[in-house]
Amino acid sequence: MNQNSVPTLSIVIVTSNTRELLRNCLTSVFEHAKGLEREVIVVDNNSTDGTAEMVRTVFPSVKLICNKENLGFSKGNNQGFAASSGRYILALNSDTIVPDSTIPVVVRFMDEHPEAAAVGCRTVNAEGALQLTYERFPTLLSDLFYTTWLNRLFAHNVGTDRGGYLEVDWVQGSFLMLRRAAVEKVGFFDEIYSPAYSEETDLCYRLKRAGWLTYYVSTVAIVHLGGGTTKSNETWHFLQLHRSKFLFFKKHRGALYAHTFRYLRASLCLVRVVLLAGSLTLKLGQSEDAKKRLNIQWRLFRFLLDPRLRLPDSSR
Repeated sequence: MNQNSVPTLSIVIVTSNTRELLRNCLTSVFEHAKGLEREVIVVDNNSTDGTAEMVRTVFPSVKLICNKENLGFSKGNNQGFAASSGRYILALNSDTIVPDSTIPVVVRFMDEHPEAAAVGCRTVNAEGALQLTYERFPTLLSDLFYTTWLNRLFAHNVGTDRGGYLEVDWVQGSFLMLRRAAVEKVGFFDEIYSPAYSEETDLCYRLKRAGWLTYYVSTVAIVHLGGGTTKSNETWHFLQLHRSKFLFFKKHRGALYAHTFRYLRASLCLVRVVLLAGSLTLKLGQSEDAKKRLNIQWRLFRFLLDPRLRLPDSSR
């Protein structure tokens, strides 16, 4: 790439202790985005598994940013965005594999749809099963549906397929291509959500309010392997997921709405705790699974009643 030219695409990957996953991800990126003027930026959040050394040795053209502490998803991506110069910016998870035509097709889609500020694509797991990576903006009603059996009464419908793409509210940050001109007007990821979750929902919400659209392209896909950051402490990530949704509601719907969400969720947790405790007392179901779910629901209940929503140490 000519050093004086502006690349079409800047690919930003935030990682923490995912060396081999990142190696596979970068290999797929360099193999399948050859025809594009692009730059690749890796933000390493204080990995201790040799990630930075692997990137320097195997992928010397990558622009590497090394943090002395784990700054999380939103702050790490913002560092990458600040160091980028592409017309489009792709936030990509380190635990993904990008097949042959995915990136070029999504770039072409952005070129052909100037109203598009954010675009995601179809996502499958290692076995090829489809993962849901787009949604409507959350509300109290939708949260109630998706955390109870009521969800089964309602079909998942967020838009009309227009022959390979959908207009949606928001798409997941595992593969999120953004138009620089649009994002520079509304700002990048809001770091109030740090370390993770809801930042892409918030960004797409702000883009929509500014008149831009978000799309989901179903003709191409990425493989999302998992096993990156969330499996190390599932309970901690579950708590953070609820904290981030509370912050989204407070920012965009107001404090009363956010606290209503918090206490409704806490009430639901308490009901589940009672039911699970009863199940264990009566020795119904699988005790180990019930004990695990009971512990998670009890911790979430206590967490939601904490006025400051203080997260425990992620290592516990």
